[in-house]
Amino acid sequence: MPLKNITAEDFKYLIILLQFISAIIGTFYYYKFKKTVLKYFLILLWYTSINDVIGLLYQNFNNVSNNYFIYNIYQIIRFNVILYVYKIYVDHKFYKKVITFFIFTYCLSVVINLFIEGFFDNYFLNTFIIGATFIAISVLLYMFEILKSDKILYITESLIFWISSAYLIYFIPNIPFYIVRKYYADSSTIPYIFIVNYFLLLAYYLIHIIGFIWSKPETKE
Repeated sequence: MPLKNITAEDFKYLIILLQFISAIIGTFYYYKFKKTVLKYFLILLWYTSINDVIGLLYQNFNNVSNNYFIYNIYQIIRFNVILYVYKIYVDHKFYKKVITFFIFTYCLSVVINLFIEGFFDNYFLNTFIIGATFIAISVLLYMFEILKSDKILYITESLIFWISSAYLIYFIPNIPFYIVRKYYADSSTIPYIFIVNYFLLLAYYLIHIIGFIWSKPETKE
């Protein structure tokens, strides 16, 4: 199929396929991290894959224009799990307190947003921007901690390094994208940004796959 003929729908199905491939490979290498909190990332991969299929089926079979509530639930669960894992993985007590504050503030923003945007009628863009920002900062705190330790010598052997790289590549560009999507919804750049987002997702899942294969067994619980 010529590249110019590839549609957004084609990208969407490709991403879902890659999600399942990533989850399957992660399951194959589960023995490397089964005794750590990184196992929650594998659960998230499976949840993400199944959630996207459910979202598509719900929208197609019910002939409705949106499936926002499915992705609002997904966002809340996903962001809390990610922040929790980084809270466990950082060693510095102050960093742990910062990430705990992030979790509380994100959950509070969700509650407040319930009175601003309809849970069933809108995707929670406000809370995505807040949560993605908190995740990016949490990842950077972890990376900064690693840079100051001996772990830097074998950082590529750690699965959390690959996952952290994937999160930074995905979330940092998406923060301004979601701001544009919320406040400049009629901008002519929106379709192009969606295409860029699909390529970011491709990189995101490919990095996960590399991490599962390349990393060594983890021991931190």
